[in-house]
Amino acid sequence: MDKLSIRAYGKLNLYLDITGRRQDGYHLLRSVMQSVSVYDTLDFELTPGEGIEIICDLPGFPLDSSNLICKAWELYFRETNTSPKGRLTVRVDKQIPSMAGMAGGSADGAAALTAINILQGNLLDSDALRRLGSKLGADVPFTLFGGTLLCEGIGESLTKIDSVKDLYFAVVRPNVSISTPAAYKAYDAKEQPKKKSYSAFAEAVRIGEPQLIAGALFNALEAAIEEPEIEAAKQKLLEYGALGALMTGSGSAVFGIFADRQSACRCIERMVDYPFAKVLEPVDHGLEIMR
Repeated sequence: MDKLSIRAYGKLNLYLDITGRRQDGYHLLRSVMQSVSVYDTLDFELTPGEGIEIICDLPGFPLDSSNLICKAWELYFRETNTSPKGRLTVRVDKQIPSMAGMAGGSADGAAALTAINILQGNLLDSDALRRLGSKLGADVPFTLFGGTLLCEGIGESLTKIDSVKDLYFAVVRPNVSISTPAAYKAYDAKEQPKKKSYSAFAEAVRIGEPQLIAGALFNALEAAIEEPEIEAAKQKLLEYGALGALMTGSGSAVFGIFADRQSACRCIERMVDYPFAKVLEPVDHGLEIMR
């Protein structure tokens, strides 16, 4: 095989707590991540030659070594002590918004690790890929698998929990960018927010009642950031019928929870001024190999 295509799905953080900090500065997390129905499509092709090339027509999308796709390429061959079978060209159709807390870059990195492993003859099993993924970023191990998972440590510890069902997410991205390092720096500089119980959230998911889940949503980074546009987006979602609203990850995307698709669509119809405004549904996987 010298070609394949992968859909890499975005995610939402339904619960995100910071439980500590390691000596190397990495924050320890307890987060429930949920794959949702927006995805990037990545086409991979091996041809004779050397190196890697990324092609994407989205303005501002990084095409150099700063991209997690390139970092995945370098990491894979360094860690396996092997050589590429050819030159890799990656064409990216970008649909997950960038700098939104929806794992857009991480999903692409996870897709790259998976594709490279397949093209090289499946040298690594899923556990080995997960360990490699944790070296790329905290969200990468999750996006390799997806669904509804409790992610702990620095993202490398994954536990399957009850799946989120019969929910719809109205998701908007305000016209503001927040870097992940800046979000954690803001958190470190402030008093810890009043927290919501993880056990209460897990019980709400187990019961499957949308109103209970909405009431148990929590993101420790949200209060620390204090971005007016994020708060305004949350208030609009609630005003337009959301049972609960939350910023995902380090932002800046915000989502509202709805018990039916029609209500979520009515909400999004009133929020078309946002650069990204869509109704998304839970999906049970992070990656989908198309061919």
